[in-house]
Formats: sequence, structure tokens, C-alpha cells
Amino acid sequence: MPYEGDDRGGVRQDLRLRTLWHRCWGAVAVLLGVALIFFAGAGLTVVPDDTAEEHAYRAARPCGAAVTEDCLRPVRATVRGTEIRERARSRRYDLRLAGPSPVPREVAMGGAEPLLRHLRAGDVVTVTMWRGYATAVSKDGVTQYSDDNPEGLSLWATAIALALLPVGLFAAYAGGHAVARAPVHAATGLPTRLRKRGVQTIGAVCCAVPAGMFGLWTGPVGVIALWPALVGVLLVTTRRLDAPKWGRGRHARAVTHPE
Repeated sequence: MPYEGDDRGGVRQDLRLRTLWHRCWGAVAVLLGVALIFFAGAGLTVVPDDTAEEHAYRAARPCGAAVTEDCLRPVRATVRGTEIRERARSRRYDLRLAGPSPVPREVAMGGAEPLLRHLRAGDVVTVTMWRGYATAVSKDGVTQYSDDNPEGLSLWATAIALALLPVGLFAAYAGGHAVARAPVHAATGLPTRLRKRGVQTIGAVCCAVPAGMFGLWTGPVGVIALWPALVGVLLVTTRRLDAPKWGRGRHARAVTHPE
């Protein structure tokens, strides 16, 4: 068999390349996981500030003799133009303004009625400002509230952070596993358990959706309380994924899977 040595050398070379591949993608996954965990933690740290800003906005009243950023103050501005796009998959309702600082150059109005559709370039409007937000636009006694306000920021920050967290944890876990056991994975492939952890991660991300909807009534505290509960239920109901597909029961035989 003159080619036996060449065949063995080719197999070893292939194993070395696959080992290197697992170490490379594993290292990248670890770095990505750490970054996602960091961003998730950073997102949760801004939730108290966003919540406080929402409360301050809801408590804001029109300015009196003293004009501050924390009261609702009227600022005159001129309309530069409007953009109304009402397609099935794309809706846009923007008002472009020219005015003194801090009036923004563009405001998302959330709808065409009751005012945006009737505005024309050159119209003078009154913009209700709160801090850096243009919360409403008025003309001739008609007022339309905009989407430019801090409402919902804390919920978005919480839901996004909780969605990023399991992805980051799984990426770090899978990457570390790949780096530590690269030769084994190169010879036998990725373990089934790793793929199942990926399925559970997707489920944990999806749990952020009902938790975020629950937060519409409870605020970020409700989101943070409900999400781990849902994830716990998910992990309990998917425990069967860790059991072998055969050999269950009193006479089950031990089944060993490569890690």
C-alpha cells in the first residue's frame, strides 16, 4: 500500500486545520459574547435614568414666569417641508422645521392627522419643547403630538438588554467550549448539547417580547421580574432536550456524548 502514509498524513493535516478552525471561531465567539454581555449590562444601567426622565416628562407643566428645560415651553418655528409616506410596509410622517435652538430640524409626528397633512412650506408653527424633545406642534388652534418624547425608552432599553444577555452568554459559552475542546470537535463534530443550548438561547430571546409587552402596564420592573420567570419555565420545559432519545426508563443505559 504505497499511499497509506500519504493518506494518514492527509487525515492529520485535515484534523489540524479543523482544530484551528474551531479555535478561531471559538475565540471570535468569546469576544462577541463578552461584548454583548457588556452592552446588555450597560443598557440595564441606563434604565433608572430613562425611567426618571419619563416620570419628569409626565409631570411637566407649561412654563410660567420662569422658563426652564423642565417645563413645557412654546417656541416658534417655520415649516421647511413635510414627508408623508403611507405604503403597506413603509409609513413615514416627518415634519421638517427651521427655528432657534433647540428646535430639531426634523420631527417624527407619528401620523398625518390632525395637522401634518395640512402644513405647507413657509407655515409658522408653535413647537412645544421639553428639554431637547419637540413634543407637539400647533397651528391655528390645532395641536398634534409627536413621537419625540422619552415615553417607552426605559422599556426598550430593558427589553433589548435582556434579549442581548442570553445571546452573549451562549456565544461566550460556545466559544469557550470550542477553544477548550477544539481537537475533540475537529474529530467528532460539535456536541448535540451545544446545539440544544442554542435553541434554548433563541427561546430566551423570544421571552423578552411578552416580558416587554407586560412592561407596558408595569414598567421596567415588571419586565425584569417576568423575563427570568419565563426563561425558568423555558429551561424546565426543555430539560428533555438533554435526555437521550433512547434508553429511557428504569433499564436505561448510560449514553455518553462528546462535550
